[in-house]
Amino acid sequence: MSEIPERLGIPDWEFRVVIGRTRVDYDTEKEYANREKHGYSLESAVSLLESIVSPFSGPPHITSEGFLEAGEVRHMHMAVDDCGRVVLLVTTMRPEETVRAISYRRASETEREQFFAATGFRESNEA
Repeated sequence: MSEIPERLGIPDWEFRVVIGRTRVDYDTEKEYANREKHGYSLESAVSLLESIVSPFSGPPHITSEGFLEAGEVRHMHMAVDDCGRVVLLVTTMRPEETVRAISYRRASETEREQFFAATGFRESNEA
């Protein structure tokens, strides 16, 4: 495990980005299943997450508190994709400052309303 969480005084599983150390990955075996189920590529999720955590300006986004699912702590991130749609990405932290993308899909109508309430961003009718 990394010494960074200890130095930051946070739990090892907490979502964090360490510039120059953090990697983002996904399970290549789940790639096809996610495309079939949700119509989104986990590889695209990696690109979106990298744009969100960039120290420069990125799309509007929000990140949830950690929650326990399938025996690991996960975080939900909502952001705007390249087509102007609000999407939901689920991640977990892995060893050595690796963020693992687990699921990526279009946000539900309720989630899109929550995103609007938090960020002021609303999808256009064309999205």
